[in-house]
Amino acid sequence: MRAMLVDDEPLTLESLKQYIEWSTLGVDRLETASNGAEGLKLAITFKPQIIISDVRMPRMNGIEFATKVREFDPEVKIIFLSGYSDKEYLKSAIHLKAVRYVEKPVKLTEITSALQESIRQYRSEQYTRNFTRSFIEQKWLTRFIKEEKTYAELQAEEGPVPRLDFLAGMVLPLAIRLTSKLDGVETRQEESTERIVQWLSQYFGEYSLTGYVEAYTLLVLTGASSLQPDVQIEQAERLLEELYEVFGVDFEFAVGIGPVTETGMGIGRACRLATEISRQQFFKGYGKVLIGTKEGDSRGITQEREDTFIREFRSALRAEHQADVHNLLAQITDELRSLMDTDTKRITNIYFRCLITLHEFTVDKGLSVIETTQEERFLWQEISRLYTLESLHDYVAGNVGAVFSQLIEKSAVSARVSVILDFIQAHYMDKGLTIRQIADNTYLTQTYLCALFKKEIGKTVNEYVTEIRMAKAKELLQNRRLKLYEVAMAIGITDSNYFSSLFKKSTGLTPSQYRERM
Repeated sequence: MRAMLVDDEPLTLESLKQYIEWSTLGVDRLETASNGAEGLKLAITFKPQIIISDVRMPRMNGIEFATKVREFDPEVKIIFLSGYSDKEYLKSAIHLKAVRYVEKPVKLTEITSALQESIRQYRSEQYTRNFTRSFIEQKWLTRFIKEEKTYAELQAEEGPVPRLDFLAGMVLPLAIRLTSKLDGVETRQEESTERIVQWLSQYFGEYSLTGYVEAYTLLVLTGASSLQPDVQIEQAERLLEELYEVFGVDFEFAVGIGPVTETGMGIGRACRLATEISRQQFFKGYGKVLIGTKEGDSRGITQEREDTFIREFRSALRAEHQADVHNLLAQITDELRSLMDTDTKRITNIYFRCLITLHEFTVDKGLSVIETTQEERFLWQEISRLYTLESLHDYVAGNVGAVFSQLIEKSAVSARVSVILDFIQAHYMDKGLTIRQIADNTYLTQTYLCALFKKEIGKTVNEYVTEIRMAKAKELLQNRRLKLYEVAMAIGITDSNYFSSLFKKSTGLTPSQYRERM
């Protein structure tokens, strides 16, 4: 809030300035003046919301000063300071609706209490004023757009609102599209959007009209200073710059300029055109001033073309041609940008279908075990948060890149595992076959070898080697001329008793029992 101290005593000014905890009270701007005349001059430009003023001052006393300030700012809250001999001014202070009359010498607790009460009153009244103004403006804006009313017709039906008389002249509609960066904080988003509405009302001043035309699109009607497009663009660019300066941490903005109306006619149509123009933001991005009528083919992309694209996208995925997949994405994005179909939900759905197709591909390739029906809700939540064509393209392209990276990694893993399997097949009969030997010959560490093998094959290296040896033993046992110790030696086991134990554990039979049942 803005506060001003007016007193001809330097010590009082300095003490109040230094010892009151202004920032804690919510005051972020503070100015001082040494008499009423100086204070009046400052108040015209500074526009204080709270004034603390001495009563007795040279050149212009506090009562005269406050009376003149009230003429151009009736909402300002005033606290008077006075000595005992100034009680004759008390009635004048009451007449001016001063919040408090604080006696000198000033007590810090008393002046702080007076400031707290002044700020509470100001904010309460400001909320009521803003609510009333917002209600009236939203009502007028809605009727302009939906009922095609002229200014004269609305004035006759709703009653005169002097500050809206500017609508009878040249009016410039500006549609402001915004998107929140405050993901998952809905209450804070609503509060911030309301702050933007109030800020716009203050930015354009008393003679303007601000309201909502659709979700996250605000519309401002203001008096047009010129019919020249370059002047209108300059005005919109200044607005955009200040919006980012004040709210850029939490929001992105784009401003659409509608046609200037004259004599209170065609305001509804101008509002709709401004809103339509602002929708170009989806294709051109945020941080831009958008002008002119919507370009391109209003029919948008055909269903046949969309289905053909999805088929080609699926085929390129199945062929594992990453470059073709990215090219198809770039082509459809360029095509959609040229058409500039304002049915953005349908465009979003095209990219959603890409994500579903991509997920089906990952399931087929064993890269995901999540059912597509389970994944659909998550994918839609993610993609519905994107508000530009470029961001939709980048999100899907990023997912495509991630999937192909997984494929490459899986291929590399498969190649490593294949080398391990080949070595085991060639050396399972070696009597000294160990995990260290396998690791050394496949250029892997023992730890990595064991983890990789277990992950890809589903069993340990030793379990797999034993499985291979037992399968070979079954073949050799068919030759009844081979003794059991010879079979054991042939598969790399030197202890015939150990061989019998492993074989029984694997088959449930001893080697001799197995041979007898053949």
